[in-house]
Amino acid sequence: MADQVIPPSVRDDPCQLQLEALAHPVSAVWTRARRPCADCVLAHGAGAGMTHPFLMGAAHEMAGAGISVLRFNFPYMESRRRLPGSAASLVEPWRAVLAHVAQDGNRPVVAAGKSMGGRVASMLAAQETDAFAAAGLVFFGYPLHPAGKPGQLRDAHLPHIRRPMLFIQGSRDALARIDLIEAVVDRLRPLARLHVVPGADHSFRAPREPRSQEDLGRAIGRIAGEFIRELVST
Repeated sequence: MADQVIPPSVRDDPCQLQLEALAHPVSAVWTRARRPCADCVLAHGAGAGMTHPFLMGAAHEMAGAGISVLRFNFPYMESRRRLPGSAASLVEPWRAVLAHVAQDGNRPVVAAGKSMGGRVASMLAAQETDAFAAAGLVFFGYPLHPAGKPGQLRDAHLPHIRRPMLFIQGSRDALARIDLIEAVVDRLRPLARLHVVPGADHSFRAPREPRSQEDLGRAIGRIAGEFIRELVST
């Protein structure tokens, strides 16, 4: 497939974030919209960092819709470790990066994440309740349970969240059986809503899917962008 062309209204600005709460700086990339209505902090999943084509596609699509996006690496990814580590080692970087973006700008901020990155954002939102710095959350494939273990739900903290949430889930996601994620979202209404991608797995790839990871990211980023624009306009 031909390389994607970044719209002229979008640009990527790599940077290093030196935050007081973190012992070492973390890499980040701003994908900036020309006239942003909101900022989005987008965290990666467990197995791939901020430069994964899916996240890049999602960031470019949202920026094209007027939402500037900051992608960042968790410290374990910066250190090139294979395993993410403890929940606290992930929550604290999320807290620091989100606070940095919220304090640095004068626009609404939304927290988003692919798989593990979204789950960690939800844990932070549940801890901070009304003090959470973001206006809403977007989950790109929330990992509701381990693969093949639907009895081990990761949902106990979700009712403590006080912000609007969008769950974008594939109907064949091995980490979120569709009937279970539907039931969880129903319990969280009216703060939560669910967008199901028919036939898609945890990576949003359907059988015989011809699109690249970047194109898939753009498609999911379009859904997220619509939600964010609606959220910040109310």
